[in-house]
Amino acid sequence: MRVHVKFFAIFREVTGVKAEEKEIAENTTVGQLWQEYAARNSRAGNIRAAFAVNQKLVSADHLLHDGDVVGFLPPVSGGATRKDAKAARKKKTSGSPASAVAKDALITRQPLDLGAFVRRVEFPGAGAIVTFSGVVRDNARGKAVKYLEYEAYAEMAEQSLRGIIAEIRERWADARVAIGHRTGRLRIGEASLMIAVAAPHRGEAYVASRYAIERIKAVLPVWKKEFAADGASWVEGPAAGELTPADAVAVASPTLQKE
Repeated sequence: MRVHVKFFAIFREVTGVKAEEKEIAENTTVGQLWQEYAARNSRAGNIRAAFAVNQKLVSADHLLHDGDVVGFLPPVSGGATRKDAKAARKKKTSGSPASAVAKDALITRQPLDLGAFVRRVEFPGAGAIVTFSGVVRDNARGKAVKYLEYEAYAEMAEQSLRGIIAEIRERWADARVAIGHRTGRLRIGEASLMIAVAAPHRGEAYVASRYAIERIKAVLPVWKKEFAADGASWVEGPAAGELTPADAVAVASPTLQKE
């Protein structure tokens, strides 16, 4: 049987493969398929991997079936689908923030507009609207940063954001949430991530926003490459799925119980 295999970020660089069709035997697990690739490339094998099948995170013992789309995901850190660099630069130069957000979960190459996210979530019963913007800073780990490039498994990333929003609505039923993550090349001071949460009370708005950030950091299939004066490197965070929803609640507010 055949599966379609995708590599992202540092895995794509070290294997030299972005996507390929692969013949596999019956009863092959996604972990076994990864070991086959890792055996041929020691650098890839030394990096923690998470596995996605048909845009869903799975464990290493997940059995593959004919036609499956397999994604090998390095530790997550941010997001974007990387296209031809020249075309991407042209888009970013001409792009402008959208005045409206058409959906609650957004992965885009265009600049993010915080006002549009606020308008997406506001409603008459909201007593608080909390916003968060993650912006590119000019330094990291003692190095001067020139710019960042984000790469994402775009289809899976939007699905992951929708899942995070559903988790928030399960815990804070009256909250409304919109999340957007920028992709491509970002300059210093540009926003890579925006979150807007509206709720009847400030407490739930604050904690739901913090919950969203912690879950995004842990599960979103997005990768960040830093370009510094002395070279470029991928920023390694947790493996996708390491932080559970319960863990995120604990981080967001240790004293808050599920509402």
